[in-house]
Amino acid sequence: MNDCKISIDAPKIFLKGAGFPNTSFLPAWIYKVKITLKNSSDFPQLCSFSATMGNGIRYIKKLQLSGPDTNIYDSVNIVEPTQSVGNNNVIIFANNFTLSANSENILSLNTCLCDNLTEKSIENSGAKIPHNEKIFFYGHLINGENVDSCSYVTKACDYKIQVKCEDNKICKDDTTKFYIECCTGQYDMVRSVYVRSILDEGLEFIADSSNMEPRNIYTFDKKTILKWNVGSLQPCEVKKIGYKVNINEANLENGLMKKGSILKNKINSNCINNSTYTQCPSSCEYELLIE
Repeated sequence: MNDCKISIDAPKIFLKGAGFPNTSFLPAWIYKVKITLKNSSDFPQLCSFSATMGNGIRYIKKLQLSGPDTNIYDSVNIVEPTQSVGNNNVIIFANNFTLSANSENILSLNTCLCDNLTEKSIENSGAKIPHNEKIFFYGHLINGENVDSCSYVTKACDYKIQVKCEDNKICKDDTTKFYIECCTGQYDMVRSVYVRSILDEGLEFIADSSNMEPRNIYTFDKKTILKWNVGSLQPCEVKKIGYKVNINEANLENGLMKKGSILKNKINSNCINNSTYTQCPSSCEYELLIE
């Protein structure tokens, strides 16, 4: 049994926008990637690890370590794409460090995503990364004869939609507010943006509560549908839509709502990239727990 494990965690979506290297212009969208190293045994273990970032991912400094084993931080090397090595990916590795007994250490680093793939070790030199392209991360932890491997998949996006809420738990007859954010990549202008919110039965939209009133409001399959025409977004722009809902048992067919029920607000959106003339669909959801 392998007592030492490695895992990689990153955002599910990376908005593109790292731009070209060797400039003072900061990326608009910076994301944190975490590499976790665990030793579940009762004894210290001598280990080595390597983690390969997805093609197009750039390291933006600020490497940090949380955990008991500071020797890991002193051992870490980061190799960015360079022709002398011949790598198209950022590689993070450390050799011959000790993981203390029953420990968990987390390396975290700031990253961003280029607009184009890296080819021949030259960042941002290849084909444009398409919207919704999968970006793959890989990690390996060596402990004697044992090797633990992991992978992680994220998506590159020109445009994304996300939803937040003032509450994650709510009582019957209470009111809360949702916030939808439409976001573009650093070099992508989009047009014909529409947003649709699908409220579960029991979630009632409060009229005149939005900073941008929906173009359409209707009911389908016992759910309330809200639609907005947002128009165009400039590169690196964020447009927000806020609106209130309340929990209304009268909307339920049997007039009852159980404690612990989950009500969802499902968001989907689409637009057209003004440079590539391609569609950029995006979706997300928010779950409200009934107390």
